Amino acid sequence: MKDYLRLWAEGLPNQPSRLLSAPITVIGERMKPFGPRAEFAKVKLTARPSDSFEVIDRVAEKNELEKLGVGWPDPVIFGLLDVLIFAKSGSLYKVCIVLEEAWYHDIDSSSWAFRHAGRAAGRRIVEAIDENAEPDLVPG
Repeated sequence: MKDYLRLWAEGLPNQPSRLLSAPITVIGERMKPFGPRAEFAKVKLTARPSDSFEVIDRVAEKNELEKLGVGWPDPVIFGLLDVLIFAKSGSLYKVCIVLEEAWYHDIDSSSWAFRHAGRAAGRRIVEAIDENAEPDLVPG
């Protein structure tokens, strides 16, 4: 069977990447009621210019998040990538993501909630870039 994830990642260097000209700090949040329960996750992160995709985890509560079983920080990063790689205005994958803070609830936080919070943060990054300027596209 083909390793589709590897093939997908190998194709990235052949695609143009949008460039981030300055750091952008955003908050992504998921707060959705589902009857007696809710989904809750909130993250603060900074996207900085970089030569490649990298992640720095500075969240103080990472041990508590790991105890919740949310798979920290993978869901947030996967949610971000859902948006940054497939943005209509062009992929952004040459970026350093610094995870600054995370808010959670012992019952209402889940991997899925953190993935949605990551997506929300990704949308805010793309919106901020689109509002400030038309970024250059450079070959991978």
